[in-house]
Amino acid sequence: MQRPSVWLDLGLAIALLPMSATLVVRLGMHVMFSGDDFGSPGIRTAHAGRRGAWISGCAAVIAGGGLMGSRLWIAGSVHLSVLGAAAVLFAAVAAQHG
Repeated sequence: MQRPSVWLDLGLAIALLPMSATLVVRLGMHVMFSGDDFGSPGIRTAHAGRRGAWISGCAAVIAGGGLMGSRLWIAGSVHLSVLGAAAVLFAAVAAQHG
């Protein structure tokens, strides 16, 4: 199988990046506003952080691994980096509040 063009690889990385960023922002808003009625973070924030880490990690493996399996190295590495960093951030929030 022939390697796809570098321009196709860059184009896919740029085109798919807003979808990954939207997922991270949506999960981040859910984690940020998941405290109790009085505004103090607690077990709900930890649970939302664990859920965000799990979803981000799975999305990183599926999106990044699928793109790298298609030999689109730039797009795959960008999505693994963005979604992997989000998974680590959400896991840190869960560890801090759980």
